[in-house]
Amino acid sequence: MSVRKLAVMTMLAGAGIAVLALVAALGAPRASAQIRPYTPPKTATPGADWTERIEEILPPGVESRAEATKRVQTYTPDPAKYPIPRTPWDGKPDFSGVYWPDATFAPPPVALESLYRPEAREYREGGGAARGLIDWRGIDTPNYHCWPPSPVNGSMGGTVQLVSTPGYLLVLNEGASNFRIIPIVGENGAQPRASRRPSFQGSSVGHWEGDTLVVEVSDFNGKPWLGNAQPPNRLPQTTSDALRITERWSRPDAQVFEYRLVVEDPKMLTAPWTGASDRRGIMPYDTVQESLCFLDPELDARHREFAEAQAKKNAGGVR
Repeated sequence: MSVRKLAVMTMLAGAGIAVLALVAALGAPRASAQIRPYTPPKTATPGADWTERIEEILPPGVESRAEATKRVQTYTPDPAKYPIPRTPWDGKPDFSGVYWPDATFAPPPVALESLYRPEAREYREGGGAARGLIDWRGIDTPNYHCWPPSPVNGSMGGTVQLVSTPGYLLVLNEGASNFRIIPIVGENGAQPRASRRPSFQGSSVGHWEGDTLVVEVSDFNGKPWLGNAQPPNRLPQTTSDALRITERWSRPDAQVFEYRLVVEDPKMLTAPWTGASDRRGIMPYDTVQESLCFLDPELDARHREFAEAQAKKNAGGVR
């Protein structure tokens, strides 16, 4: 009987770490696997985030998040070499694709924090609409409670898939499986009819200005934070139900899409805020993966214990 061999190779989602191929011989002695020696990761520097820790154990040749971000950040679009893909129904830029990572290529003109109203301080110190739910002076943020990502990045935390369709742009967020449906005015003779029900991600309506998709977002529920707090020096960047966001989506070539926005919230800010100009690079696959967010009572209890300890440690450090 001839010997049959089976090779199995699996890629871990998001980390790009290959599981060793398992080789099994049927009807013959077991083959020995070639195992790459394991080197324990170095001790992370105090305050290092998980991306810095995971990059210590990336296999040779696998691009780290920091490297990918720098590559996208410094990329110069070349529409001659990489023509802008266009939709067959209207000839507008086709945003379809999976994109990661996000990289800022032009910072905001002024810091968002500088525009917050002094009279909103007490509200912000309590966590805004998250009052009673979290203690922001610890490690907790709304994301720990499965709230959608901040609307200042189009609610696109992590890897995102965009799908252009006649009359709509779909935004599928791999993180916690959030999504947005953006109707586009004037396509197919139809006008969008949003529910106008206040929500975390608001109601979006888009229109074209040349090759730029301009999206007006309103009807927020006042709960999202625009940015995470940095205890004890920066308060939560809370919002109100008066929040309005204008987004500008463009596709400078086939390799990236770019995103800009202006934030208005007269109850929280003294003037409109122009955010950073962000860019995302396209990935070589065509669908995001499943990613679930659920509340773990045991983990939530540990978060609260840590937050209480941090609050005592930082007592008096904010006011």
